[in-house]
Amino acid sequence: MAVWKCKACGETKEGRCRPGKCAKCDAPKESFEKVEETTAK
Repeated sequence: MAVWKCKACGETKEGRCRPGKCAKCDAPKESFEKVEETTAK
């Protein structure tokens, strides 16, 4: 899974795909950037 970070407010979200919008600041999905890839076992 990936960790996505909102460039507007810094909120992070874990998931396979980019979130639809930020739950904290309501920024659009384009505001998210992938910051790391996690390897779950």
